[in-house]
Amino acid sequence: MIKDLQELGKWLNENNQVDFGKNVKDDDFISLSVSRLGKEKNVDFLIESYVNVVKKHKNAKLLIIGTGPLEKELKELAKKLNIFDNCIFTGKVDYQDIPIFYNISNVLLTASHYETQGLTLMEAFSSSKPVLCINDESFIDVVINGYNGYIFKNKSELTQLILKLIEDKRLLENLENNAKISSNNYSLSCFASKVKDVYIKALKEYTV
Repeated sequence: MIKDLQELGKWLNENNQVDFGKNVKDDDFISLSVSRLGKEKNVDFLIESYVNVVKKHKNAKLLIIGTGPLEKELKELAKKLNIFDNCIFTGKVDYQDIPIFYNISNVLLTASHYETQGLTLMEAFSSSKPVLCINDESFIDVVINGYNGYIFKNKSELTQLILKLIEDKRLLENLENNAKISSNNYSLSCFASKVKDVYIKALKEYTV
């Protein structure tokens, strides 16, 4: 992770966010959120779920990437819940720089009910990061409980899952390995192969 932190340090200097880097340590457990900060993304759910995580593990951080109409409100929520120092808001990050933040994180979190392509899940798997997702039809075919992540139904379940990953290093390592394997299902060549299979099947069904 030291190399990843060096990459982060370079990004911080280039983007005048050195103070942000002071909040990230090599032994931190970092949960990542990558989304627009709008009501539909449910980021407040993640912040509220993190309260009891921080109570037990002071080195747990919630890294929130993105901007949007609720950014100020979400920061106020973190302050109100006394976990602002454990919630890191980066603001806007260019797409080509986002892998830096996947690399320093331990797990991706999403509580959004408005996902179609699940791009962030694919990015997480490609970076060997497991995913914790809210129970939604957008995710249930991608995230396999106990294999490459977990599905949660409420804040209490999410809190317990994060604590479980912090405290069980072997489990986290297995999930990371399986996440990387899962990324093969979303490679360009695999996608092209699936499209080809659908096309051939359609030809057979409609050819007289």
